[in-house]
Amino acid sequence: MKPHRLLGLLAWAAAAALGTPATAQDLSWSGFGTLGYAQSNRDHTYQRYIDHSGGLERDTVFGVQADWRLGPQWSATLQLKAAPSLKSDSRWDVVPAWAFVAWRPTNDWLLRVGRVRAPLYLYSESMDVGQTHDMARLPTELYSVAPTTDIDGAYVTRSWALGETGDRELSLDAYHGAANTTARFWTRDGLPPVEPAGAQFKDVHVELTGLALTLRQPDLVLRTSVHQARTRQRNGQALPVRFPFVPVGPGIGYYQVSNSLPGPGVPTVGTIGNTIFSLGGEATLGGGWRVAGEFVRNQQHDTELASDTKARYIAVFRQMGKFTPYLSVARLDSPARSFDWYQRLTNPSLPGFIPGAAQLNAAQRMAGESIWLADQHSVAVGSSYALSPSMKLKGEWMRSRIGQMSRLVDTPPGSATVSQQSIDVWSINLNFAF
Repeated sequence: MKPHRLLGLLAWAAAAALGTPATAQDLSWSGFGTLGYAQSNRDHTYQRYIDHSGGLERDTVFGVQADWRLGPQWSATLQLKAAPSLKSDSRWDVVPAWAFVAWRPTNDWLLRVGRVRAPLYLYSESMDVGQTHDMARLPTELYSVAPTTDIDGAYVTRSWALGETGDRELSLDAYHGAANTTARFWTRDGLPPVEPAGAQFKDVHVELTGLALTLRQPDLVLRTSVHQARTRQRNGQALPVRFPFVPVGPGIGYYQVSNSLPGPGVPTVGTIGNTIFSLGGEATLGGGWRVAGEFVRNQQHDTELASDTKARYIAVFRQMGKFTPYLSVARLDSPARSFDWYQRLTNPSLPGFIPGAAQLNAAQRMAGESIWLADQHSVAVGSSYALSPSMKLKGEWMRSRIGQMSRLVDTPPGSATVSQQSIDVWSINLNFAF
């Protein structure tokens, strides 16, 4: 849904719910931001923006939120976020991250319609607000599993108060919605003159449906969820299921990565489906100690050539006055089948004496580089410092170890795939909320 249509729908819904003029209603404002600097020890780019020159783009984000009380049971929320664009590596966009009308008929029920955030992660609701957590950034290995969790749709929450004092709460979230978003791919050498080397941006349409069960109590938060995602390209182009091998001689051949190449034809589907399961928790242990961890399994059903990953992390914190040092370990990996496709497609399969071999090998390599793969783990040591109740300063050193390869690394043109390599990243962030 386009932003102006979404805002128009929200305005209509708010007007329908409103019995008195909008100027008579309660209005509150809040905001948040992160000014973050990150620098690595490598020339190539990591996590889209981090390299040896350093920069602000990886972690910097600003947001402002307006909450309207429209009546005893009705409210509306609009949150605008300024961050690096999903459609370009060289610009920023201001987008409505949240924009919904809410109806709470009783304390136990809440219905939201508009732009909402799917409860995929433990910290989904606060993932943009760095002041609410102590890590310099939430582990990218896990928080990059889904291309988006912001959808236009409906979100229903049912809550139950537990215990005699009511300080424990169990909630069940159910939602359905869709999003038009952009997936970024990196091609090392491209396919000149058809496709240039570098970042490629593909517009996709994602439908999400899911359930999440969350337990909250003073010293513990637990969440488990299951989601069904359906993804298609917005230009109507079908997605390949696999690439058939075309022999051209004894022990020699190529993979047909396009129907414009000779071969039996590439099997395709219009939409691919993923099932995403998550489990996460945060526990306060006493003595200033706290531990948090999450696991996400993103299972692909319809193609051998798309994202199919497992991600997990664990983090340990110790609050000491205004300081909260922490240690985190994270891992992201794809199955062997996906890496087998990557190796077959990116390693030249045709000898140079065959006419057109260079173009065929380049086409295969580009197809292999379009598969979302990762084999990496990271260890991070850092600390936050509470400058005030609404402001934190954070510093972190992280070492990421790349195994076979990782789509979080942009391999420079003409270079071998970045593999079996460590990347050190130093980060410093200023986080605030008001």
